[in-house]
Amino acid sequence: MEVQIYFDIITHDGKTIEVNVSATLSGSYIPADFNHDIEDSREIDVTVVILVNEDYDLIKSEKLTEIVYEHVDDNDRKIYEKAEKGVDEIYLDDFKSDKNYTDII
Repeated sequence: MEVQIYFDIITHDGKTIEVNVSATLSGSYIPADFNHDIEDSREIDVTVVILVNEDYDLIKSEKLTEIVYEHVDDNDRKIYEKAEKGVDEIYLDDFKSDKNYTDII
C-alpha cells in the first residue's frame, strides 16, 4: 500500500521545515493467541522525502533525511493503524528538534 506521510520539523530556533514522505507499507501482522507468538513482518519503505523550508525552497540535507526516517520509524504503529482504516494521507505530530536550523541543514 502506498501512503503519503506529512509532518513538520520545528527547529530549536523556531524555524519550520515541512516534510512530505512517500512510502510503501508491506508485510503482515498476526497477533498472539494461545498457540502462537506475535508475527510482525510489517515494514515501511520510504521511497521519497521532500523537505521544504518556510520560503518554500526545497532542502537537500542528509541530517534532516535521517530525522525523517527516525520519526517515521518511531511512529510506525500509528501509520499502520491509519493505513488499515484506508487512510492514505497520514498526518503525524510535529518533530521538535533540539538543534538550530543551521545545525541540521
